[in-house]
Amino acid sequence: MPAYLKIENIGVCPPEGFTVLGVSLADTSDNRGVIGQFGSGCKHAAAVCLRNNVAPIVFCGTLRLDFFTKPQAVTDSKASKDFARVCVKYGGSDPTTGASRSSTEDLGFVMSYGEKDWNGIALALREFVSNAIDRAIREHGDWRSVKVEIVDESRVRAKRDHTRVFLPLTPEVLEFYNNLGRWFLHFSEPECLDKAILPKANRNLGERKAAVIFRRGVRVREFESLDTESLFDYNLNDLTIDEARKASDWDVRHHCGQALAGADKDVLAILFSHLLNSETPAWEFTFDSYALQPSYRDSSEEEQRKRQNWQEAFVQVAGETAVLSGEGTAKQLQGKGYKPVEAPEGIVNAAARYGVQTPTQVLSNDELSGRLITEPSGSAQAAVDFVWLIIDRHGLNNGKDKPPVKCFTSILDGETMLNGYYRDGTVFINSDLAPTGTADVGSLSARLLHVALEEVAHFVTGATDNNRDFQNYLLDVAVKLMR
Repeated sequence: MPAYLKIENIGVCPPEGFTVLGVSLADTSDNRGVIGQFGSGCKHAAAVCLRNNVAPIVFCGTLRLDFFTKPQAVTDSKASKDFARVCVKYGGSDPTTGASRSSTEDLGFVMSYGEKDWNGIALALREFVSNAIDRAIREHGDWRSVKVEIVDESRVRAKRDHTRVFLPLTPEVLEFYNNLGRWFLHFSEPECLDKAILPKANRNLGERKAAVIFRRGVRVREFESLDTESLFDYNLNDLTIDEARKASDWDVRHHCGQALAGADKDVLAILFSHLLNSETPAWEFTFDSYALQPSYRDSSEEEQRKRQNWQEAFVQVAGETAVLSGEGTAKQLQGKGYKPVEAPEGIVNAAARYGVQTPTQVLSNDELSGRLITEPSGSAQAAVDFVWLIIDRHGLNNGKDKPPVKCFTSILDGETMLNGYYRDGTVFINSDLAPTGTADVGSLSARLLHVALEEVAHFVTGATDNNRDFQNYLLDVAVKLMR
């Protein structure tokens, strides 16, 4: 005897829910967990089933709906094309009026409708089950009365006050049934329905370990744009999906990042532990700081909770002396007795917002820039002394005393070298320009004197490069020297 997959829920769906595009009662409900919103799912699902030679049988209470197609040719002056028009045959009594109904209706769309996006029968079955869950929740606030089971042909019949969908048990339908718990958390992990972040637990449909994304407990997708494994799966209440029930890579990553930002301490500890102990990248490392940072919608209590969770999780995993850092600061951190924990920039920037110890908190600007500050060499001091002598002699010191001098060593930045800079009342000159043991003005290089003059001019004027005051000052120096 042929077998069928039965999807049953308490409550009678109006037949228009299966036949009229745009009709949906689920989106008017305030009940938590309701999934539907578009009013097109059951119509798409019927077309998908017919494209896969699986003709659905639906009972809305005591009214039976059998879906089928009839051929239709459409012709214009250039071409002719054949279509399969979707129709439904009614039998039984109308759930609203109780009157007997025996007729056939053309539903006004063709079987190929939506085929580029709705391209697998599993998507149709997901839609039928989602609608059953919605109606059960709307009926009495809970989805647990929904039944999805395999029955024989003798049980393909109506049940008063219920909606039933029956589908012939093809191999594809059976595969969906066997994976029902991977499509719906309701049937495998109902305790996870109120959780946004889920520990990995064999929810992938294949061998990959990519992030599995659920929306209100219903599988939306696996993140397929890269092969990196994820640390978690995600169940997102407010993920934006389109009419094809698809979500963009950006939306998925952004919503997952927001969920991770608000995660409990134990979840964040897994993230930090992976950063500390594994060389394998995780998908979560691709989240940017915009997704991870505090939301403007956060209350002060929520933001404080996030700060506490991030800080405590990091210290728990890495210790009090650990610093979450990007590339390039490990040597400086180790030199000051800290333990660097390297992380992607987005995570480091977000962690800093939550008060986790990062390089900006424990290193000076010079250390962050890879500069080591030293006492001035003889040539550096001589260069600044000579420049100041000229400036002071011509009354161009702006009432200031000669600035102190320091030297620094610096790594190359984009294959360029920082010659000098002025900051907080001190002139800094690159040690490469100012060798030690040279104090005779006549032996100083023109480049060293150029840098000394530029940084002293910054000190006197307080102006930056390209500022008009800075340019005028240097012109005044030139004119005085000419005269």
